[in-house]
Formats: sequence, C-alpha cells, structure tokens
Amino acid sequence: MPTSRRQEVLNVVLAQLLQDRGVVAAPESITYAGTDQKRQMPDVIVNFQGLRTAIEGEIAGPQAREKAAKLATHRVETGVSHIGIGVVYPASLRETDFAQLKHELAHATLEIGITTESGEAEFHAGDINYLERALRSTFEQLIKEDVVAQAVALLDMGVDSFASTFSTSEGSMGRITFALSGEMSDKDYKKLKLEQKLANVRVGGLVLINAMIFHDILSNAYPNHVTSLRGIPDRKHVDTFQDQWQYILDEINFYSIFHLARQILLSISYSHFSSHQAIGQLAKIAQQISEQKTALRHDLMGRVYHRLLSEAKYLGTYYTSIPAATLLLKLALRPSGWDTNWADLKQVGDLKVADLACGTGTLLMAAADTLIDNYVNQASATGKKVQLSKLHQSIAESILYGYDVLPSAIHLTASTLALRSPDVPFKKMNLFALPHGGKGPKLGSLEFLSGNLVQMPLDLSGAYRQEAPAEQVTGKGKASNYTTLPDLDLCVMNPPFVRSVGGNLLFGSMPDADRAKMQTRLKDLVKKSKVKANITAGLGSVFVAIGDRAVKEGGRLALVLPKALLSGVSWEETRQLINAHYRIDYVIVSHDAERWNFSDSTDLSEVLLVATKQRNHRNGHKTTIVNLWHNPTTALEALAVVAELDRKTLPDLVEDQGAVSLMLDKTKMGEAVTLAHSEMLKDWFLPCAFAQTDLTRVAYHLINGRLFLPGQPQHSSLQLCSLRELGQIGPDRRDIHDGFEVQESPTPYPTFWGHDAKAILTLSQRPNQFLQTLSTPKKGRNLRKVTDLWPLAGNVLIAERMWLKTQRLVAVHLSEPVLSNVWWSFAFNAVSNVSHADKALVLWLNSTLGLTVLFATRDETRGAWVDFKKPSLGAMPVLDIRALTDDQRTRLAQAYDRICEKELLPFPQMAEDGVRAEIDAAIAEVLGLPDLSVLRKMLGREPVVCMKRL
Repeated sequence: MPTSRRQEVLNVVLAQLLQDRGVVAAPESITYAGTDQKRQMPDVIVNFQGLRTAIEGEIAGPQAREKAAKLATHRVETGVSHIGIGVVYPASLRETDFAQLKHELAHATLEIGITTESGEAEFHAGDINYLERALRSTFEQLIKEDVVAQAVALLDMGVDSFASTFSTSEGSMGRITFALSGEMSDKDYKKLKLEQKLANVRVGGLVLINAMIFHDILSNAYPNHVTSLRGIPDRKHVDTFQDQWQYILDEINFYSIFHLARQILLSISYSHFSSHQAIGQLAKIAQQISEQKTALRHDLMGRVYHRLLSEAKYLGTYYTSIPAATLLLKLALRPSGWDTNWADLKQVGDLKVADLACGTGTLLMAAADTLIDNYVNQASATGKKVQLSKLHQSIAESILYGYDVLPSAIHLTASTLALRSPDVPFKKMNLFALPHGGKGPKLGSLEFLSGNLVQMPLDLSGAYRQEAPAEQVTGKGKASNYTTLPDLDLCVMNPPFVRSVGGNLLFGSMPDADRAKMQTRLKDLVKKSKVKANITAGLGSVFVAIGDRAVKEGGRLALVLPKALLSGVSWEETRQLINAHYRIDYVIVSHDAERWNFSDSTDLSEVLLVATKQRNHRNGHKTTIVNLWHNPTTALEALAVVAELDRKTLPDLVEDQGAVSLMLDKTKMGEAVTLAHSEMLKDWFLPCAFAQTDLTRVAYHLINGRLFLPGQPQHSSLQLCSLRELGQIGPDRRDIHDGFEVQESPTPYPTFWGHDAKAILTLSQRPNQFLQTLSTPKKGRNLRKVTDLWPLAGNVLIAERMWLKTQRLVAVHLSEPVLSNVWWSFAFNAVSNVSHADKALVLWLNSTLGLTVLFATRDETRGAWVDFKKPSLGAMPVLDIRALTDDQRTRLAQAYDRICEKELLPFPQMAEDGVRAEIDAAIAEVLGLPDLSVLRKMLGREPVVCMKRL
C-alpha cells in the first residue's frame, strides 16, 4: 500500500507534465520548496513564457479551493511569481502508486484557478490539457489587459486634469516650475514657452500623485499618523497632506518622495475652489491606483513622465520603453552568462549596476526585475529559503546606481524602487541628481571624464543654479557633497542622442551663452581624458567611453543607441573601443515598420547591444543577432522573445542555413542567428541589415564575391572591387554650399539639384540648374575654391540620402559632368576610365544585386530614411568594370541604352517592375548568372524598403 503523500509531490509531477508538453521551462530542476519553511515559498516555481509561475495545490477537501486560491494570489501580490496556479487534486491521487502517479495525474480531472496581476480567475474543472490551454489563454489575455496600462491611463487622466486647472494661472505655473527646477531666475522663466510651462505643471501633478499613492501605502504601516486616502474628508486633502507629509519627512524615511511633492503642494494657491478640487481629484485617482497592488511594482510614473516631457528633445532624452528595457536586461543578466550563484544573497548583493543617464529608472527597474527573477528561480530550484525583503534592500542600498540631471526624474526613480517593497526600510539609495550648467559649468554624468569621484557642492536640484549642485537620495534626506562611480559589473544606458548637427544641439536646453561654455568644457574633458569617443556622434559616444572606464573585466555594457552605431562613420571610435576590449554578446534591431525604435517619443531607428569586457579568449565566441519583425509592445512579449532564445539552438549566419523563428503563439516576432565574433568585428551592420535572414545571407556572400540564391544548389562567382578603386567620390553638400550658390541662369558649372521622387524616374538625366561661384565666404564658414571642387564633378551620381519608400533610383547617368547637393558625384580614375564604364556602373548599381549591397551599406536614421556616407560608399563592393571584356561592357552599354529612358517604379514595387526586371536580366545574361527574380521579390518586401511589416 503506497504511503499517503502531500500535495507538494503532486505539484512537482504536474509541473513535469507541463514541461513534457513544452508549456513551461523549469529552473535547474523542478523541486518543491520543502515542508519546514512555513509556506514562505510556493511548492513549485516554473517558467512560463518568461514569467515566474507558482503552482499551489491542495488535496480535495473542505475549503481546498479557497486555500489554493489564497496562496496563489499571495504569490502574485508579493512579487514571488507573475502567475499563480491554484489546483485542487482528487483525493484518490493521494494513494496512487508512485510508479503510476504521472499517468494517473495526466488523465485526472482537476479543479484549476489561475491568478495574475489582472486579477483572480474562477476555478474550472479540467485535465492537464485544459491547464495547458488555460495558461496560453491567460498569457494572451495578460497582453490585452495590461494592468499597468490601465493604471497608466488613470495617471494620464489625473495629470491632464491637474494641468488644465492651472493652465490659465501664470502664478501657479511659475511657482510649480520654480519648485521643480530650483533657483531658476525670472529671466530664464520668461524665456520658457507656454508648452514648456505646461509640461512642468504636468510633471508637478505627477510628483504629487506619486506621493499620494505612497502616502496611502504608508497608512497601513502608520495608521495613527498617516490617514488613508479613503479616510481623508473632501476639501481636507491639502491640510492633511501638508501636515502628514511633514511628519513623514521628520519621522519616517522617504525624503526622496515627499520633499519635492510637499514643495509643489506649498507652491499652489488655494484661494479658489478649483485648486482644492484638483488636489482632491488627484487623491481619488491615487486611491484607485494604490489598490492595484501588483501594478505598483512597475514603472508607472516613468511611463507617464516620458510622455509629459514633450520638450525632452532639447536634452536629447528619449526614455527606454518598458518592453525594450525588459528585453535588454533579461539578456544582459542572463543567468548562464555570469559566474554568480544567483541563490546566494551575498553574491547577488555584491553586484554593482549603474545607469549614467537613468531618467525615471526604467532600465534600473528592469535590472531589478531580472535580479529578482534570477534569485527566485535558482533559490527555488535548489530548495533555499527565498528572502525577497533582503534582496529588495540590497537592490536599493548597494546594487543599483543611478545618475541624471533632472531632479524630478531621480525622485520618480526613487519612488518606483521604494514602491516595490514599501515595508522595507532603507538607509540610502545610490541615486544622484547631478549638476548641469552653472558657473563651472557642470556637465552631469559627463563630469566622470575627470575621474570616478566628482566633488560638488550640496543642494537639492537645479539645472539653472549658479553653482549647480548634486543630490543623493538617502533615507532621511539629501546627503554627501560628492558622488562616486564604483567599479561596475553592468553599465546599462540609453544616453542622450544630441549632437551638433542642424537644430539638434549639444546641451540645447541651456541658454546660448551657457551652452557654448558647456560645449567647450566637454571638448576639453574628452581631450584631456583621452577617451575613445567622437563628439560628432553625439553625447552617446562619450557616455559609452565613460561606462567602459567603470566596467570591470568580465563586466558588461548594455546599451540603447541609435542604429547608426552599427555603421555610422562618426561612431567608428566607439566601435573600435568595443572591438578592442569586449566580446559582443547580443545585437538586437527592429525591422518593425511601425516601431523602429526602442525609446518612447521617438521614431529614430535604434539598436540594443550587450557586450562583455573580455580582452582575451574571444576566439570561438559567437554573437547572437536578433532581427525583430514585430517589436514587443509589452514586457510580456519581450519575456516571451527571451524565453524563445533560451530554449532554441541558433544556426550560424555564414556556415548554416535557416534561422530560428521567434514565435509568440501564431505571431512571428523575428528571427535569430549567431555570427562568429571574428566576422562581427569586420562589420557590425551587415548581420542586421535585413529582417529576412535569407536575404542577409545573400548579402554576406555577395559582398564576398559569391552569389548564393535561396534554393539554388550552386553558387556563382563575381569579380568585385571597392568603389574607390574605380575612381573618386565628389564633395559633400557642405563643401558645395561653401563654394557655390545655385541659380537657374547658365554658368560653366551645371548641377543636378535635388532628388524629387516624382520627377527622377529614369536612369538617364540632364543637368537641371547651374552653380555660381561664391566670391566671399558665408557667415561662419570658409570659402571653398572652385579649382578644388569642380575637378570632382562626374557624369555618374550616387544617392547621398534617400526615402526608400518613394524613390526609384540609387544612381543616374548625366549627359555631362555635374556636382550635386543630394547626390555624390563620381569621377572615374584614369585606369578605370575604360569604354562604357559609366553606363555599366549605373546599370549595376540599380540592379537587384547592386541594391542589395548598397542597402547593406546604409546608415539608417529612421526606417526607410537612409544615408550613404562617403567612407562607406568608397569601401562598398561593386562590379569590377575593369575585369569585364570589351564585349561584356558593350553589351551592358547596349542594355543601358535600351532601358535608360524607361520609367522605373518605386522600390517597394520592384517585384512587379518590368524595367527593373530588364536590368536584372541584362546583368544576369552578361555575367552568366541565374534568374534574379527571387532576390528581387525578397528585397522588395523588406520593411526598410516598403515600410510595411513582414
């Protein structure tokens, strides 16, 4: 007779059945937490679609449902798990022979209830297959009914209502602005636009509602001194908050949250009923949100704050989206990549993670989430007692470091971190509001160029103060007149993107005089520190160099940067820095035509990059390349992508075939491959050039002189050379404007001006205007001599920048040599100036083979808006015209003559473009290549070409 068993054993077997069906992934082993831990941990924790999932079971009996549901709900509310499964087992399973238990449980009728952050579900009867379907359905529903999105919608409504109340009160707007920004002068305030003032009022409302939510949570722990929001009478909110927030400041330990909020509260005039009403309305919304306990563990305030700072572009500040942060940090802190015992609190507590431009802490919160995941998963797998309170304290006091120039953002970071475990006291947080501007002038985190310890006078906030101060968040107030940058295990950043190009100015939020001083100081610091960074790329390049100096050997960089990092000329020094000292672990790009970006409030193309500081022993390492077709819109989708990467073996881009499809139910989220690190060092952009891995593979081999078409058993060889071997690329637009001005009257200097997609339809073109030489330099510029510029004119033009969705031609042939403002002129050298070279080259560049190579050489700014930089074009492989026979060149010229006046369709229509098919047929016939139509179809459906999702 078998021994009567506890329900914990049944939970383990249930988890094994789910694992057998590919529904869940267990930690190192499925094991129950033990019977001597007083139920502090679930019986079993497994992983479902990247979510910690707790199984809590009861044997059928009195109140079995209630007990299982209560435990499952508790696991979710306390953050131990994201999903709680309450199960009631038939009593008969208690006596089943162990050898038959798995079979019997697989066919048993269970009572199942699933709890998530969205709420507790009713129990239903079903077998293991029902549970599998219910879990998948739950995940889909979680994505649709994001509890965080609901809370954010409430916050948005409250902040907008608050702002509308004070939008006509210049006095209130001014006082709120002064409370947020320190000692701003009246002169500087008067320079603000109305939308900037309103943005400040919205931020003020957000700070207030944030403090109200925390106030309501503290009322549970301090009922005699802190009144719950529900218990505050109407029109008493203002007096109650003023008095009780002062008590909290004096007697408890949340200065970081309540000091700024109280200052804002005191700045508002309450002479009108509407002011009291606005505060009361915020309190009601705060009450609704505080009752959604699971939502409070998320970066609610950051999501709203990102949208409120409509003027953030002046700082170049684009805040990381929650899904992107989740994806980046889950990969950067992937447990198997670290020599850390994640079940050991001391080892985890010794880690140091910093964000040098943390904003509201989105990346830091994603790091905290991942640290908790790693700890809970490994602790539960090894049967250790999980001590979440101690981990929360370590995360707040010793692990996370955050730096930013916006004090309001730092305050919200502190509150989001504290809200994760409001009953855990902390002595300090390593969160610093750094000085920006002032007499120095100070440069925020960029001051770390001068060393890891930066001396600063103490104060609360203030980008506009004469002596810009620093603030460290502590338990009872601000402290320390310096800030440190410790040796880091992980530096994670989405640094400012600003660069001195056009209206996108370095330190553009500052007054003109201050900005000039700050730019000069930055140049001096970069020069003196000898870091490998290029200010032309923007502040991001400098931030990466600072992060590198702080990261330990074996530590990591986890970055959100413009996609230009992968190929941009100005980012070359940053690539060299990482190539010299790191192995590149992950590169993730979005080919989602609806979301090229990983930051909120921008549509710039971006990249996520993870690299480990490892100067030696990089041979054999492979970089994981993730090309997203659908950029995750929720953290749950991001977790599912990581889960797919974890459980699948990835093929090599060069040596293997195919790619791993990253699936979320029936939606393909993207494709993933690996690439040998030695290949990655040669070209960062190529493996990310296209969404379709097969097309990327074609481009790789084509660049190396081989044509591999999908499904073709053999390859063809091509004789290619770099474009610069054939001749010289002409001057850029800046040089043209420094030497000429455009006019319609004839001069000796014809030009081809502009790139009108509706007008430039054929390979053959004629000059459309003329250039007049300048006699005096333009203001602030040097005069360029015509004798330096005109010899670079050519009758072949190659596009400098393009909007791929509408345009049709990447190269044109001119009836006579010209210069241009948006096309690169190309002049053949003496050796390459063979018969028909110009026509053959134009035909090649506009063929599908030429387009594939050219598009794989692009600098991508915003999806289909791309640039082709002179150094990249010069190195780009093209058909070696010199290696062709006279007959081959003649046949290509004849093909050009037949086609040159025929109108081509825009690139997205290349698959059905008869003229482009003629070009490909001519190239294929002369070079002895197979039919190129399959490649033309693939290229035409690429999102960067057609601006449509795959």
